[in-house]
Amino acid sequence: MVIHIIQRPNEVQITDARIQTQMDRINRDFQGLDDNRSLIPELFHENIGFPNFEFVLADEDPNGRPSEGIIRKQTSINNIGSAFSRDGKEAIKFNSLGGSDAWHPDSCINVWVGATTDFFGFAAPLDLAGTPEDGIIISPEAFGLVPTSVEEPVSTGLGRTLTHELGHYFGLSHVWGSDTTCDNDGDGIEDTPEQEVIYTQCPEFPQVSCNSSDMTNNYMQFTNDECLLFFTNGQAQRMRDVLNDVRSDLIVSSNNVQIEDELSFEIRQSLGSLEIVREKNTSNFAIVSIFNTSGQLILNEELNSVNVHTIDTNNWPRAVYILSILDANSRFTHTFTAGY
Repeated sequence: MVIHIIQRPNEVQITDARIQTQMDRINRDFQGLDDNRSLIPELFHENIGFPNFEFVLADEDPNGRPSEGIIRKQTSINNIGSAFSRDGKEAIKFNSLGGSDAWHPDSCINVWVGATTDFFGFAAPLDLAGTPEDGIIISPEAFGLVPTSVEEPVSTGLGRTLTHELGHYFGLSHVWGSDTTCDNDGDGIEDTPEQEVIYTQCPEFPQVSCNSSDMTNNYMQFTNDECLLFFTNGQAQRMRDVLNDVRSDLIVSSNNVQIEDELSFEIRQSLGSLEIVREKNTSNFAIVSIFNTSGQLILNEELNSVNVHTIDTNNWPRAVYILSILDANSRFTHTFTAGY
């Protein structure tokens, strides 16, 4: 990971110590190192899961020189985190626009910290993975452990905005999905309940919508930092799938990452169709699922165990999709573009 700090001279400057508090926060959240179980409603205890990712700052710059993984630049641009060029580029992500160029976006998570006007954090969608615009923008008042001497909103003072945005970076949607109704596909994760309310602050438990209790403490909510406490097993698995496939170049060591690569398939794609061809035997029963980059389930069906499995993509919107094949013991993932 590389942290780009882009600030005006008159702003409260973000110190190395504050950056370290942010790194500590995301590592504790993604590895489940805080004992939060007593704060999480017992109803959801069986759903608690963590992807077990460890994030480290880059130790080498794009030219191969030793680095601490931190870039600092001064800017004269107000709210550079929300500024765009005439052709729609985010200014903070480019040297030529007063920001800072991404480092190796295919193999490094770029996080830009700069003042914004209308959001605390924003992650580029998965279809920009590996491009110069790939990465995350965080507003200073939501980055790291915010000093109590700074008059910033309490809701973002613990550094969990980056936890939330890293969830998006690794393929998660908000718990409520694409819209706040009970008849949509939600976030495409089986163990997060449907939800039609967007929560803020720290609502008391239980909060009920769509005939079930809502996970107001889930990291993919909009509640205050102190109330964001866990991912689910399904969310953790989705993030591991995206890391192992779309973002596999980020992996430095797989000691803490469950890489599931026992299933093997050849994926053939032509105009309007996708073919799945077995290269290694699976069990007699396997499920094919396809999700969009917002986490919505597009297709879910049993894999053809005898012949080539063909999926008609003729009328699909042009987008990046994530294919998952799951049998009793293993998982295969693949990312593709459809909707030509």
